[in-house]
Amino acid sequence: MKKYIILFAITLISTLSLFGQQERMIFHNTGNVLYQNLSSEIDSVKLNNGITFIYLNDGNSLQLPISQIDSITFSNDPVEPLGNIIYIIYNNNDITIINPFSEQGVTVTATDGHVTATSVSTIENIEYHLSGNSDNGSLTINSTKDILLTLNDLSLVNPNGAAINITQNIIATVKITGNNTNYLADGTGSNKNASFLSSGGIIFQGTGLLNINGYKKHAISSNHVITVNSSTIVISQSVSDGFHSEGFIMNNGILNIHSEGDAIDAGEGTAVINNGNITIVSTASDVKGIKSDGNLTINNGTINLTISGEKSKGINSKANIIFNGGTTHIISSGIAVLEAAGSGYDPSYCTAVKSTGSITVNNGTINIESQNSSNGGKGLAADGNIIINNGNINITTAGNGAVYTNSTGTTDSYTSCCIKSDANISILGGNITCGSSGTGGKGVVADGTIVLGVLDADNNNLILNVTTSGERFYVSGSTGGGGGPGGGGGPGQDNADYANPKAIKSTGNLTVNSGIITINCTQTSEGGEGLESKATLTVNGGVNTVHTYDDCVNATNHIAINGGTNYFVASGNDGTDSNGTLTISGGFTISCGTKAPEEGFDCDNNTFAITGGIAIGTGGATSNPTSSACTQRVVKFNNITSGQSICVKNSTTNEIILLFTTTAFTGTGGGGPGGGGNSMVILYTNPALVTGSYTLQYGGTISGGTTINGYNTGGTYSGGSSKNFTISSMVTTIN
Repeated sequence: MKKYIILFAITLISTLSLFGQQERMIFHNTGNVLYQNLSSEIDSVKLNNGITFIYLNDGNSLQLPISQIDSITFSNDPVEPLGNIIYIIYNNNDITIINPFSEQGVTVTATDGHVTATSVSTIENIEYHLSGNSDNGSLTINSTKDILLTLNDLSLVNPNGAAINITQNIIATVKITGNNTNYLADGTGSNKNASFLSSGGIIFQGTGLLNINGYKKHAISSNHVITVNSSTIVISQSVSDGFHSEGFIMNNGILNIHSEGDAIDAGEGTAVINNGNITIVSTASDVKGIKSDGNLTINNGTINLTISGEKSKGINSKANIIFNGGTTHIISSGIAVLEAAGSGYDPSYCTAVKSTGSITVNNGTINIESQNSSNGGKGLAADGNIIINNGNINITTAGNGAVYTNSTGTTDSYTSCCIKSDANISILGGNITCGSSGTGGKGVVADGTIVLGVLDADNNNLILNVTTSGERFYVSGSTGGGGGPGGGGGPGQDNADYANPKAIKSTGNLTVNSGIITINCTQTSEGGEGLESKATLTVNGGVNTVHTYDDCVNATNHIAINGGTNYFVASGNDGTDSNGTLTISGGFTISCGTKAPEEGFDCDNNTFAITGGIAIGTGGATSNPTSSACTQRVVKFNNITSGQSICVKNSTTNEIILLFTTTAFTGTGGGGPGGGGNSMVILYTNPALVTGSYTLQYGGTISGGTTINGYNTGGTYSGGSSKNFTISSMVTTIN
């Protein structure tokens, strides 16, 4: 080795003598110019004990670690202006400093591995180039001007403070480079709150890799905005936040964060993800993956969050959250926590996306998996409105609900929910799938109004699928037998309060304008309803298919079916149930309840107006249309045997309706109006029904044509029995 060093040094000295006065000798490290000078100014270069000694003609000398030099070139043209970079090369306590600005207001000193750079220079963006390693070293920069900081195969650990500390309110552009990993860390005994600490903004760029750990508190902290333009930053451990700042922007690059606090905390500023790849794993309690007090916007990129701490949040904003694109995947598994409040408790849940303001999804892909350990877990949750204009959204919740005592001292309950708003929800476009399997679990719930689809829009603009499979659970009250909690009642009376699974529920009005909406509630007991409004439910359009055990469609005040293609099938209750009034004015609707006393159309003998559309209601009974409120004729067929096919023909033997009743009647109820057993009531209205003579055929066979949900078009009817009847009034009953 010694012979090699001597020969190499002789070769360099010989080479120097061959060049003219203006040639430059350039020392490189992974594409960076480590040092350069006129060949005429360099007397000799010697290598010894891992050090490159550069002797200058003026009697000065320079030392560079051999490990920091990967090539030496000679050129007539400088690679860059001579002396525009301050080089700081760490070799434990031995520090090499190359400072061409020493006469221009920049002082760089080193003490036992710790470097302090103080600049009063008026020069903008002086570059500090850091390389080498030290397990007890640091860099503190005091500068009044913005700087460029290059990390080139740097390993710097400061057990007693920040590895890098920028004390002034300036912008530090950090270029991460090198062939190997850059590493920064503080220690548990640090007197600072971050491994990389800056009073001003930080901009990360470059193509290299930075591993940084915060053993005292944060990994990276800034009092201003942190921007990631490129590079790869890995935070394997952080006692508190991974990124702690007042504003956060990511334009590209890769972030991989494991932190015990918030992974990215933008403070009171905004957070914007324009591109890049973010992976966050958080196991601590009550923390956030990405957090801001201001608006949080995701324009593009890929985000993968795994959140397992109790009541933690994946993406959280105290203002508004906007998704414009990108792919966001969140797995949440943290449990709910009951926090003391008033005379009881206030539950706090593990939520994938939580906004104190509104959530708007304009585009992008969002996949959320709230696992079964996350009792009461939420997918998208907002105190304000939730608006979905487009995008691909898939949300599943599996956590069970539970009973607790609320702040007023009243027995209450909480349940999991895919999409929950304390205000209004508008799902206007996109491809959305929601599935909730926990007890009492819900799909889409708003304390205000819900609007599905845009009026008169193409139904393919919105594809909405909602599934619930968890059963209801008891909360309070009497479950029968009289005298129990909740007010008692007579023998067998049920005054109990249950936490019921709901597919789509609003406290205010619920309006369906368009879309392909499919709801499947697979419960085998009451409570699992499809579309429910505690006010008015309006269907203006869409292709709406609802399968439930309990009511498919339910409203407290009024149901209006103005359009759409609707298929409602309940296996244990009513197809369409209004506790107030009911109006059908358009569309095509098949509504199937189960055996008596359940009904296809039920409005508790309130006003039932039919003014248009085609509607078929089947069940053990039906509410009778109000003749004075109807402008379109209706026929009620009593005592139809379930399992039969029927046909209605007019006086010219044209088929008005062909219906397979086998797909429109299920359940095990019996008795009551309309008969029990297999006896069915069919309510039928069609603009084609006019005054005149008709024939009902039953017990025969339908052949050919197209059958959708039991309704056949283009087929023919043969066999069976027949019965003639006449329509002369608005409502005609055929026994």
